[in-house]
Amino acid sequence: MSQFLTHLKVSLVNVWVKQKKIRLCRLQKPLHYKSDLLGKIVVVPAGFESDGASVPQFLWGIYPPFGKYLEAAVVHDWYCVQGHNDESPIDSIMAAKVFREAMAVCGVPLWRRNKMYWAVRLGGPSFSAATP
Repeated sequence: MSQFLTHLKVSLVNVWVKQKKIRLCRLQKPLHYKSDLLGKIVVVPAGFESDGASVPQFLWGIYPPFGKYLEAAVVHDWYCVQGHNDESPIDSIMAAKVFREAMAVCGVPLWRRNKMYWAVRLGGPSFSAATP
């Protein structure tokens, strides 16, 4: 059964990107997620920084970036960063599916999981799995 094996422990940090302040959460310890979909344990290392759910600011009242689904967003961001570096063992479609799976573990209602899944699939980054 899919589950988070460790609790998320983060500190919030502010960084400046192109003269814009962005709030990130920095993992204080590794986050371990057991994915049935992948058949393995995903380890996001301490020190990794995530912007949470990449939601346009005007929607933060409905979908805050650091909402109930933060752990799932961190796992998804981990694969996205790896994908941008051509190091992800999975492609962006599978990363979106893992995001949806992890949101279920976080207790996110089905209707919200599906909306966020399709938002990531249609508007999120696209990358291929790295070739060994």
